[in-house]
Amino acid sequence: MKKILCVIPLLFFACNVHAGFVVDHTNTDLADIPDEWITKVKEDIHGAYNHTSHGSQLITGINALETFPSFGTDYAWVDSTQGNSSNLSLDDRGISGVPDLSQGDIDSDGDGIADWAEDTYTFLDNSDNNHVNVILWSWCNIGGHDIPRYLNSMEWLIGQFSEGGTHSRATDYPVQFVFMTAHANGGGEGDSSDVPNEQIRAHVATNDRILFDFSDMENYDPDENYYLDKLLQDDLDYDSDNSGSVDANWASEYLILHDNEELDQITHGDGVSGYDGASSCAHSDGPNNDARLNCVLKGRAMWYLFARLAGWNGQLGDIRADVDQSGEINTIDAQLTLRNSLGLSMTGTNWQESDTTGDVNCDGDNNSTDAMLILRHSIGLNMEGTGWCEGS
Repeated sequence: MKKILCVIPLLFFACNVHAGFVVDHTNTDLADIPDEWITKVKEDIHGAYNHTSHGSQLITGINALETFPSFGTDYAWVDSTQGNSSNLSLDDRGISGVPDLSQGDIDSDGDGIADWAEDTYTFLDNSDNNHVNVILWSWCNIGGHDIPRYLNSMEWLIGQFSEGGTHSRATDYPVQFVFMTAHANGGGEGDSSDVPNEQIRAHVATNDRILFDFSDMENYDPDENYYLDKLLQDDLDYDSDNSGSVDANWASEYLILHDNEELDQITHGDGVSGYDGASSCAHSDGPNNDARLNCVLKGRAMWYLFARLAGWNGQLGDIRADVDQSGEINTIDAQLTLRNSLGLSMTGTNWQESDTTGDVNCDGDNNSTDAMLILRHSIGLNMEGTGWCEGS
């Protein structure tokens, strides 16, 4: 599909052509996110996030990434909606009123809208918060809560404040709302958390919404092993032998297999000068603090989420193909790529040199094949099966 440049007056971020997407366990690798979109996150995202203890796992995760020495200032963030272009701006628990979705799942005035959503309305209705363009709320224990009311309340907010919404601020200052699933409750598939989580996933898929799949990041380890059917707990403990009681922890097992790799270093800090590892991960420290990996993975996924919210479509090819950084992939990009592949001088052109410029099939080389792929893309041809590379 041809890339579309969306221009909206006074909008703080490029609009997302593909509005709906899911961030889950397959989106926890920072290497998948192009550097350009980390920069865009810092420039454009101004979010507010409300939660209690389980939801704090995301904050613990992004804190670990911010302080990990190898990353420098790449994942810097500030606890405010009004940071600068050097930091992600995220107001941690910045919406007054009820603290999270679980405690906010009441309808005090009987209008069918949950109190947490009424608090969000008050926050966004204040013109001092017109710069806020992302809203996230997380659950504590989702079991027993009114999921239809949650979904209805989210749609009520989307209908008013998202792009095309009925509220007066929506024209110039639209907001993106992120649905969220909840932590494991230990009963396995079909239990008091899995059933409502599936309801949320189904609604998101049907209505083309945005989902941070908190639960899915617990259900799978980074090697794609699945644990929800093994009495998975919120601290990543599980039943390894179908005995009916938990006796293992998948974070511990994963970190033993990947000793001294990046995830192990971020989690434990072993051998990393000036870094002591991730801080305590609410409900998920585990033996030897191994389960703090839970927070680290969710922190990584947060940066993936924000990159998508900033306009990235999840594919590396589109970033690499816009070789003059004009905001559009067109025949000029194809011509420049071909010229570069032939070894011609790029002096005086708009070629934006980097290690990956023009390498749209991610094979480590810039050649005429890349130029042909960019030409195909620019005229709107289907890129499926061509080698056009994806970011995840």
